[in-house]
Amino acid sequence: MFDIGVSRRDTGAVLVDASAELSVVDPNGVGGYAGLYSNTGNLRAQSFSVSSSTPSVSPPGPLDCVKEGDSYDFPSNDDVVREESGIGSGWAGMHVTQRVLTDGNDQYIAYYNVNRDMVVGHRSLSDPAAVWTKMVLPTRLGWDSHNYVSLGLDRDGQLHVSGNMHNVPLVYFRTDVAGDVTSLKRVTNMVSAGTENSVTYPEFVNRNDGSLVFSYRNGGSGDGVSYFNVYDENTKTWKRLLDAPLFDGGGTASNPGGTWNAYFEGPTRGPDGLFHLLWVWRDTGDAATNSMLSYARSANLVDWFDSAGNPLDTPFKYGEGDIVDPVPNGGGLLNGNAKIGFDAEGKPLITYHKYDDDGASQIYAARADGTGQWDVQQISDWDGRWQFGGGGSLNFEVQMKGAQVLDNGDVRVDFLCSNNSQSIVINDDLHRVAQVPTPSLPGHIADVRGTYPGLEVNLTPDVAGPQTSGTYYLRWESLPGNGDKPRTSWPTDGGEISVVLVGP
Repeated sequence: MFDIGVSRRDTGAVLVDASAELSVVDPNGVGGYAGLYSNTGNLRAQSFSVSSSTPSVSPPGPLDCVKEGDSYDFPSNDDVVREESGIGSGWAGMHVTQRVLTDGNDQYIAYYNVNRDMVVGHRSLSDPAAVWTKMVLPTRLGWDSHNYVSLGLDRDGQLHVSGNMHNVPLVYFRTDVAGDVTSLKRVTNMVSAGTENSVTYPEFVNRNDGSLVFSYRNGGSGDGVSYFNVYDENTKTWKRLLDAPLFDGGGTASNPGGTWNAYFEGPTRGPDGLFHLLWVWRDTGDAATNSMLSYARSANLVDWFDSAGNPLDTPFKYGEGDIVDPVPNGGGLLNGNAKIGFDAEGKPLITYHKYDDDGASQIYAARADGTGQWDVQQISDWDGRWQFGGGGSLNFEVQMKGAQVLDNGDVRVDFLCSNNSQSIVINDDLHRVAQVPTPSLPGHIADVRGTYPGLEVNLTPDVAGPQTSGTYYLRWESLPGNGDKPRTSWPTDGGEISVVLVGP
């Protein structure tokens, strides 16, 4: 609580006598600055003072997010490793996300080889003896973990590839012959060179009619603009899906990103056939300035609604629309660490972390109540705090993996916690049942096979989701991220990379 007083020096007349309370009291937010500001430009003050009546609070210590003593009997799982197809060696100097995409009997992969070149591969699942056909593309990875690869297929079966970008001009390739990755050719621009000159976060998604949509951010963190394009197979061209960007951070013509830019998760197609979108707003390039967890859903990625089915105006603006949790700047919310899942009834279930009232890091689960409001429950019971901030790729002390429904109706919320695979199990009321080690995937596929110190196993599930035969994973071994900085030593022979099929 702050007491604020302003009076005239000549007469002593009181101009302001008020108190202000911060929306969140952060025990780590000690020190700071105070000042007098005027929107007219003619305020002068010889001196001023600010006093606080809030008692001092000890800041939390280091994060302790592994809890002992809980137990939980997970429903039986009969999955086994049904197949593993070796690809060779991939880049292992740091983590960067790579992809596998299955479409009927066609399977595609995109990864970086030992020389850091982007490689796209294809095999036919109908031929057990088929080998991978690979195409090395003319783009080479640096040390930036932002530079992942994204894959998409249009309704003619042509493959679209984009990646290796962090605030650089668009990198995009498209096949001329369906199913033939050797026909991939670079396309310089999709719609407009002026809005494709500083690209990050490329993603492809197919709408319910099969049309291919591409989303990306143009501009930097804190002032970037997110665009959505849709592909026309007849003309082999892209156009804007929306006349204006989906998010409006309060910008101007000269600075379209404005005060905030949105970091979004999805769109994710749910069991209801709708697309679900989750986003946070960031004020600057500092990761600590994420705020205002928000949500929308759509059937076509054009018309958007809140969780109760009420229409939402677009572009989405800061503080408007369906707000899941109004976490403020510095409140412990992080882009990329808020995930969309679904409960046993197919309702969206959002899991994320923020600071609790004592300043400690905690995981929360949120589910819409049907009226446009959200039921938010703290589901962890941790001590201490992951104090993150700054720019570049972070080394995550907590990495959210999302939620999945168990056969008994409970929900498993998976995350990495100081490199420990952990799960919090919650019931239908979103109440915590237990925190336990995450059940291992079969066949020891999560076990490191390489000998270089510090190698980790990375697993990304099929972009297309589970198949009738099970779920495909792209598996590779690498060192973790290094804050987008070069290493002086790394496994120059690369790490093992393969596609694994896990199923009953």
